[in-house]
Amino acid sequence: MAVHILEEQLELSNDMLPVQGTVDIEIPIDELWEVFTHANWWPIWNQCFFRVSNKSLVLSRQLTWFFHPIRWWYLYKMPARAKIVEVEEQERVTWQVTVLPGFYAQHTYHMEDLGNGITRFGSWEKAMGRGFKLMKWFWIPHFVFVRDRSLQGASFLEAVYQREGRFNEHVLKEGRRSGL
Repeated sequence: MAVHILEEQLELSNDMLPVQGTVDIEIPIDELWEVFTHANWWPIWNQCFFRVSNKSLVLSRQLTWFFHPIRWWYLYKMPARAKIVEVEEQERVTWQVTVLPGFYAQHTYHMEDLGNGITRFGSWEKAMGRGFKLMKWFWIPHFVFVRDRSLQGASFLEAVYQREGRFNEHVLKEGRRSGL
């Protein structure tokens, strides 16, 4: 089935309400976008990710990563693969998951410049399909986990930026080690 048809079906789907949320952080949007586009740095600041293979976000490329478990005592690292379908600089990145039979999901990280060095960062996710509905008991808590850790991660980035005034991989790792 063509992806654009799936997008239309997802919009109309009642399989779930979107799992979404935002946080306002004191980081200029250009600085946030720059650190965000280093996908392989996501595990440093966003604790839902164990590992991300991509160094950057490129339209039409596959995004490959592993998730941490939703509870620390669960003994798994969940692999994931999606196609990046939208990259709007300083605005949004969207990917679609279609690799599981009967499962279609779309996830968007988005940003909005609120002025005065404040940016609204958000996470939005929705899924549908027979495979999704069979495992909805798992997927909804997983999507909530991703949203919550992503928003917490954005707040971590804010703390690092307030302390350091810049981002790079070393600064992020130091911030994580220091307990920011």
